[in-house]
Amino acid sequence: MSMFSIEPSNLSLSLALGLTLGLSGCQILPKQPHLPESVALSERVEALYEQEDNKNIEQNQPAESDNTDLVAAISEQNDIHPELSGYHPIVTGANAFASRSVLTDMATRTIDAQYYIWHNDQAGQLLLKNLWRAAERGVIVRLLLDDFNNNAEFDQHLLRFSRHPNIAVRIINPLVHRKLQTLNYVTGLPRINRRMHNKSMIFDKQITIIGGRNIGNEYLSNDQNSQFADLDVLLIGKVVADIDNSFTSYWSSPLSFDIETLVKPDTNMPSDFLEALDKLGPEEEGDDEGNFTTYRAALEESTIDKDLINQRVPFRWTDMQFLSDDVGKLSKSVPSETNLVHQLRTLLGSPTKQLTIISSYFVPTKNGVNTLVQLAESGIDIKILTNSFDATDVTAVHSGYIQWRPVMLRAGIKIYELKSTASEEKRENKLWKARSQSSTSLHAKTFAVDDHQVFIGSYNVDPRSANINTEMGVIINDDQLAKQLHGALGDDLLNQAYEVKLLDNGKLQWHTMENNEEVVYDSEPRVGVSDHVWLTIMSWLPIDWLL
Repeated sequence: MSMFSIEPSNLSLSLALGLTLGLSGCQILPKQPHLPESVALSERVEALYEQEDNKNIEQNQPAESDNTDLVAAISEQNDIHPELSGYHPIVTGANAFASRSVLTDMATRTIDAQYYIWHNDQAGQLLLKNLWRAAERGVIVRLLLDDFNNNAEFDQHLLRFSRHPNIAVRIINPLVHRKLQTLNYVTGLPRINRRMHNKSMIFDKQITIIGGRNIGNEYLSNDQNSQFADLDVLLIGKVVADIDNSFTSYWSSPLSFDIETLVKPDTNMPSDFLEALDKLGPEEEGDDEGNFTTYRAALEESTIDKDLINQRVPFRWTDMQFLSDDVGKLSKSVPSETNLVHQLRTLLGSPTKQLTIISSYFVPTKNGVNTLVQLAESGIDIKILTNSFDATDVTAVHSGYIQWRPVMLRAGIKIYELKSTASEEKRENKLWKARSQSSTSLHAKTFAVDDHQVFIGSYNVDPRSANINTEMGVIINDDQLAKQLHGALGDDLLNQAYEVKLLDNGKLQWHTMENNEEVVYDSEPRVGVSDHVWLTIMSWLPIDWLL
């Protein structure tokens, strides 16, 4: 039996959702999703690598051995480990930004990026500017975005961005109404409920970053009010080809529309891309009091470029398996057996010793809880870390989790809930960090099975990831990483999280450390009366399948 066999609810949809079905026919998307210009750009990518492969074959050389220092350095390591892949965790948001920025500057041929969220804020505009500069020096850039978090203003930025002859932008499963987006909820359900949640960035088809982070200030340690504690992983070696193939399948899908087919230019806005980047001002260049300080410091301190060239990045080489939902999941055109959740079940099977889950949105459902309870009662050591009510950024998700706490605790499962006050300084040895001056929310999606297997990716342990959205991730077979993840959840975590405990009378307590003293809460911390009533009512509703 596997904990990953979460099934969708058979309960009927809500009345509001049912009423929208009759209106869904009002949606009209362009008949031709791909314009000749972007098709030609992708053909240039294929020709570029085909020519290099043929050249290397004719010269009887290892693939890409005569290219840039970056490619040569990575290729040399790949040649030493031809059947393995190398990984290096990216822990802080600032380093996550620096890694993406530096690798963008180092790329010489192609950059392929695929994201659920790309905010139109300082982080988002800075990285777009970096990609533009890469295109200016001849790098071919392809940007594939989900549409659920876009807006009309960002549409115009993307439209200007895509005018570069070396850049193409596509929007997957797009909303029809670009300006009055609320109309999509009336005319577009249930189609627009299915979203691409994948997150990856591939440089020269040699090195990639995947994980839980989107692109935005709060994901990359530059938001003064809210930070996400997350985890990415830098990958090289055999697994990169699988990630590249996944990107290609999503990019070439008829569900991915060129931005030009969806958006018309706004004549009242600047036509020049760089001129229109309104979130980048004087402080980008040198105002130490500005919000760019974090990024400048991270870039100044980053040595990833030199370390890659000189092979000093401490990659650990091991066997890995890349997992991804088929893009057809968005249109319900592929069988559910192809879903990532089923791939996980096949590859990981059932734990025999330990299971550690770190999931920002943890909605186990009745079937999942039954599985976890059976595993725990068979002697499996299970630990779970998710968000506390005060830390979560989606409070409705909390209602899909709280009803199952007593059942899991009774079976001996340990539950930790991250506090919104969790600070980076006290988590220096953990796998995830956030800045201390702002509210922290867990956003990582990772788990370890027994003493060898670790999953890192975009997949949350919830029905939405399992059955509705598309996801991606990698299974890393490494005992050191598994041990580190198992060890991250324990008494040392109590400075940053609550441990939820079940009393003999059936009531819950929240144990934590504050000012080096143990503190016990008899009611859920920072949950007011109105919050409690709302969460209780939400937990009664048949909406788990949506969470």
